[in-house]
Amino acid sequence: MSAKVTGGPTHWRANLDELALGVGQLQDATEHSMRLAGEATVAGGLLAGITIMTPQGPLIGANTAAISAGLLAMRAEVEALRTGVDFAVNSYLEAEQQITRVVDAAFTPLALAMSIVGVTTDVNIPNDVYEIAIRGTTGAAWAPVESAFTSLNGVLPGSKYVAGNTIGWMAGFDDNLWDVPPTQRTIGTLAHALGYLGLSQMAPYDTTNITQHPGADGWQRRDAISRDGSLKSMSLLQDYAYDHDTVTVAKLEQPDGSDAYAVIYPGTTPVGDDSEGLLGALGEHTAFGVPGFVESAAADSPYVEATTLKILEQAGVPAGATVIPMGYSQGGAHAMNVGLGQQMKAKYNVSDVLTVAAYTGHRRSDDLETNLVHVEHEHDKVSALTGASNEGRLNRTTIEVQGYPDEEIEAGIFGAEHNLGLIDGQLSKALDDPAVQHATEIPLGKIEQKMGGPVAVQQFHLDRQQAPPTRHPTDPAQTGEPGRSGPQQIIGVRPLDQWLTATMPRR
Repeated sequence: MSAKVTGGPTHWRANLDELALGVGQLQDATEHSMRLAGEATVAGGLLAGITIMTPQGPLIGANTAAISAGLLAMRAEVEALRTGVDFAVNSYLEAEQQITRVVDAAFTPLALAMSIVGVTTDVNIPNDVYEIAIRGTTGAAWAPVESAFTSLNGVLPGSKYVAGNTIGWMAGFDDNLWDVPPTQRTIGTLAHALGYLGLSQMAPYDTTNITQHPGADGWQRRDAISRDGSLKSMSLLQDYAYDHDTVTVAKLEQPDGSDAYAVIYPGTTPVGDDSEGLLGALGEHTAFGVPGFVESAAADSPYVEATTLKILEQAGVPAGATVIPMGYSQGGAHAMNVGLGQQMKAKYNVSDVLTVAAYTGHRRSDDLETNLVHVEHEHDKVSALTGASNEGRLNRTTIEVQGYPDEEIEAGIFGAEHNLGLIDGQLSKALDDPAVQHATEIPLGKIEQKMGGPVAVQQFHLDRQQAPPTRHPTDPAQTGEPGRSGPQQIIGVRPLDQWLTATMPRR
């Protein structure tokens, strides 16, 4: 095969997802039947009361009781089936995690050595090796810390759980610290430290509509999407993937006359020659610089999601419209987070998400409705940055393309395998393989069928707002409050408004 396909309707994991979906639907039907059973019992009682003086009275009562008893028994059987399915799936996943931990422990030293070779030379190393190296190294770094809290928990029962909740919340995690994978723990705590020092802080975005030559309705008409490479959706993404710090909204006319909207996020903003000092090197003032990476990798892109909602409103996208987040590299991670975001799903129909060369493996979800498609190169280091692979699910498909073209490709800092044009070209070749075509036909087809009509775009430039500078903790001249001690600002991964909401009583 010219590509490895994981997940999707043909993947073995799809059987587990379909079984869980089927049991869920059966449970919903059972609950509906129980409501009918209650109504039947009431009706039967009334009828029995009316016909109490006739021979039919006892018969009606007996039949009503039999119906109710049968439905109650069916409900119990469905609950038992659901419990069994959940246990079987969770047992398998737990066994899979245990195997992963054993493999990581055994192969981390070798994987780390191979990763160093891959980063410092032209030797092509599979991204699976990078994942093991990152996951194993961060896990080893956290092992003594967790061990110390485990020992403390033996002396003070519950202290590890309390510490995990407290530290996790301070670093911006929604889960207990010990439930967060070590790589995400590392990214989050480092971001918290940098934010505390004022070196790199997340903040909301200001947006500016930069649409060129808009019509009276604000949209710029453009040519229909061509299929020069593998897919029309890939072609659309390539048109805007390098428009740095810019979010593009493409209105796609559908065959039935309705509109779908692709929201396109670009890759990481490169550090320019005009960057000043350490803050410039960290991309502090860019939308998708280092703070953008932290937001996407450790905080599920809360500011990008809020900004996207604002952009769609400014563009005139109606509530309930079909929206397709798409992104390349860091933009792909943002697209994944936005596509799974609860605020986004509450307002729009997020039908599909397309990411290319993105680090999305850490983002888990039980969403079985949104069609999630990831395209990667087998040697791309970026897709391994969070030390995790994408789940193979019924609705989550990863296409890992292989090989290189004969002509020389611009390498860039992450190598030629991170080049969007190369990935598109290799995907085009892979789709000529009948096996790859069969495995990807449904997930890719769902996206492609929305790309054929007239297209119009609006573009919005994002500027990260200036986060308030961190003040010296004890210098009255800087704090403006004589005698006040202690840190004046702590901004970690968790957005500032959530800190205030959690610490200030509501009136």
